[in-house]
Amino acid sequence: MNTPIPVTRQDVKRLSVVKQGLHQRPAGGDKAALKRIIERIGLLQLDSISVVARSHYLVMLARAGLYDPAELDALLDCGFLFETWAHAMCQLPTAHYPWYHAYIGEKQLKESQWQLDRFDINMAPIIENVLETIRQRGPMSSKEFESERRGEGGWWNWKPTKVALEYLFDRGELMVSHRVKFQRYYDLPERVLDHSRFRLDKSIEDFRRWTIERGLRHIGIGTSNQVADYYRQYKRGAAVILADMLKDGSALPVVVEGWKEAAFIHREDLAQLEAIQAGEHAPGLTVFLSPFDNLFWDRNRDEALWDFFYRIEVYTPKAKRVYGYYVMPILHGSELIGRIDPKVERVKKRLIFNNLHLERGVKLNGALNRGLIGAIEEFMSFHACDSFDLIKCNRAPLARRLRKHFA
Repeated sequence: MNTPIPVTRQDVKRLSVVKQGLHQRPAGGDKAALKRIIERIGLLQLDSISVVARSHYLVMLARAGLYDPAELDALLDCGFLFETWAHAMCQLPTAHYPWYHAYIGEKQLKESQWQLDRFDINMAPIIENVLETIRQRGPMSSKEFESERRGEGGWWNWKPTKVALEYLFDRGELMVSHRVKFQRYYDLPERVLDHSRFRLDKSIEDFRRWTIERGLRHIGIGTSNQVADYYRQYKRGAAVILADMLKDGSALPVVVEGWKEAAFIHREDLAQLEAIQAGEHAPGLTVFLSPFDNLFWDRNRDEALWDFFYRIEVYTPKAKRVYGYYVMPILHGSELIGRIDPKVERVKKRLIFNNLHLERGVKLNGALNRGLIGAIEEFMSFHACDSFDLIKCNRAPLARRLRKHFA
């Protein structure tokens, strides 16, 4: 049995930031660089909220720096990415589809009403007609079905057809071929994927092992529960797979300072951990993270590792919000040091921070000031803003410095 490797929380933080590509910027923000970033982090979570920009654009901005969002969109259009339920609704490299094909195949074997029973009508003919219409016409959006409504309660009623599309997508009978202004266009899998690029020979057991191995590689060091969360797998199953990985030597046991639970690292990441412990790969960026950034998907891990309590407050009544509406954590080096509540006034080309809050114990210094100013300037450029307005800040000296700099 391998002797557990002792590590500090600082080691784990730095390795996590490096594994997520948040320690330094790539040489450029072209399409090739975007591909490498997605391959590094595994998947991009999608979300419809667009207070400043949609989440996957912000996840990429934090890692790539300034880039053209159209280049990211093109990765779905050209077939490099596909969409499926993973951690949540996500975009993944199409090279990973064989494993998800096994997962989708298992779902097809299970009897599931999904949301079909929400309607007091027979959904079977609606599903059949939606599928046949796309088979004949090619890619279609839900809006196009909506425009062909046949009257109240008819087959093309908006809500039943939307659910039919999502049902067919969930079962892998439809895929997203492309998006227009974030609107999905659905098509048949054989017309979306180039099957000559891969073999569909994975089993559901292959899929489960693959998600746990990749989850461990993407977070660096974690407990079985933390590893399971990355691809939203069952925690009990993750523990069994990690135990097998310990036996075959692909995973190594780790003891993290202050943690009661056993933790793990992939054998192939051991050299990188040792380099970090020797002072290499020091994270040097200051960036604003999407509420759905891969780095802190696991809220329990955030608290165990960074002592950072975070809850998205979009769905919290305004009077009960603590930090604001669309709150984005601030990563400075390997530390989560605060949060912002930003808003973009697109007509006025103005970036507004309704709130900038630094965590207790965070000390103001030249490096932090420069980092925040640089991150704000980058954020303004990405959103084509000419001016910046800070409404509220819990550190008066910082507020004065920022207002003076952006006056």
